[in-house]
Amino acid sequence: MKGERVISLKTKGSELYFVFQNSNGYSMVKLGCPKGIQGLGGAKPQIDETCLDSLEMEFGPGMPNPGAVTVDLDFDPSKVSHQDLIYMDVNDITTTWVVCLSDGTAPPTVNSGTGVVTYPSTRTYISYRGYIADVPLDLAINANVKSSVSVQRSGAKTFHFKA
Repeated sequence: MKGERVISLKTKGSELYFVFQNSNGYSMVKLGCPKGIQGLGGAKPQIDETCLDSLEMEFGPGMPNPGAVTVDLDFDPSKVSHQDLIYMDVNDITTTWVVCLSDGTAPPTVNSGTGVVTYPSTRTYISYRGYIADVPLDLAINANVKSSVSVQRSGAKTFHFKA
């Protein structure tokens, strides 16, 4: 629209949470200091729907392939959330992950008994199920210990839009 001001959503203030289960039940854990999150897409393959009497090839969308989400971070073994990543990797745990965009500050919450996540209407969230596929550690001279954690998505991602 003419005269409408375009304001882009900034990454500053974005957060990543995951649901963690232990003997005390479920808890929502904020991942300590992620540096970037990539791969929230999921390309759809094409399905050939061409008939013999078609004049050109015709295609329809197939099922999306969720792929992996990569989370870059400076690995710090003193951070409990980083210890939880290793625990989930070693124990093949699939859980709910929540990307919180910067259009609000309210964190998601989880019912400690059921594991059901609640999303406040004051922020936009992207949730998905996934498991840790890899936690590679990169060590170099004069640098922080880095990791590009790979979380394999399983199933669809869901947008929970701010009201």
